[in-house]
Amino acid sequence: MQVEASLGDSLIQEYGVNVDATVPAKLKTRLLNDARIFQVTNSSLNAYIVDTPQIRRIACHPNVVGAELEKLMLESAEATLKAILELAEVDTRSDGVLFEQILRAGPGYQLHNAAEQLIPNAFRTVNIRPRYTHTSYRDHDGFVQKQLEVVFEDFSSLQKNSNIVLMMQDTVASSRSAVISIERVLHHCEKVGSHIRKWVVYGFVSLEGLKLLDRIAQSYGIPLTCFALGNLTALCSNNYDMPLFGVDESLWQRDQSIHKIGALVDRKTFLEYLPEFIPGADQPGDWSARQSRLFTGTGYEDGNIDGHLANSIRLVESLRKIGTFADWQDRIARTELQLMNEKLADIMSEKVRAART
Repeated sequence: MQVEASLGDSLIQEYGVNVDATVPAKLKTRLLNDARIFQVTNSSLNAYIVDTPQIRRIACHPNVVGAELEKLMLESAEATLKAILELAEVDTRSDGVLFEQILRAGPGYQLHNAAEQLIPNAFRTVNIRPRYTHTSYRDHDGFVQKQLEVVFEDFSSLQKNSNIVLMMQDTVASSRSAVISIERVLHHCEKVGSHIRKWVVYGFVSLEGLKLLDRIAQSYGIPLTCFALGNLTALCSNNYDMPLFGVDESLWQRDQSIHKIGALVDRKTFLEYLPEFIPGADQPGDWSARQSRLFTGTGYEDGNIDGHLANSIRLVESLRKIGTFADWQDRIARTELQLMNEKLADIMSEKVRAART
């Protein structure tokens, strides 16, 4: 399916999508497999948008989970990591590169696995697990959700007496997990005489979340470079859902008001998303739940793929009920609902069979 450029322009106006703040990044590195990187302009933010077919598929299709999700994320990371290192001005010969893995979900972005292939033995890894004291699915706005605690950390591999480039993979909606993680690594760096020269963030990132991270980085005097996947997303009123564009479903559930929101994205990218994206849908979804296996710091546990699918089905059905979809957008939603329902039925059937054996 193709969407006419004129229709795309109409949606850009209707939802306030910002397509006037990107230019192709200037690169010496040759990008692979139809990957593109755009620099965000007209802003004090040092940010880039990583645009690949794999990211687009994940963002538009919540039925992509488990092994397929892992494969697509690794392919995208492999296609772009060399360019990311160039744009972030990372010199692996002199910089101490450190991946701070935000457990459980962060490693699902696969950038560290791409690094294992591109720059083996040139980086170290530390782990931290911030956790909300109450369940946080689709609610980062309530008072209890503001309470994050660190339930595990391991900084034993942190470089001593070094200038460090901190690589952080995270879903930045409200940005709270990233903030607590940068605070902890700074604390440990101080203890071993190291200094963070640059902070690099990679993942699905909301524009509002990035603005907060930028303020935090400035307060510590650390240059921040962000690599957002697909777009700098809009952010719904629950401080959780990160659509490309659409109606804020959480606000509609609260008071039946229709508030239309849009991301910051390259126009070409936006037009390519349109035939697949369900307006108002959350692009990363519950990122940990979409994964098959999750490292907790002390062991592994299963993701919650069936929970992710059930929650995504409810969200898409609710978006349809709001009544703002055009016929072609409703067809996209119905197709995705069918795929999610089929996958969920297969998972539940497998659980029943496993319980009987």
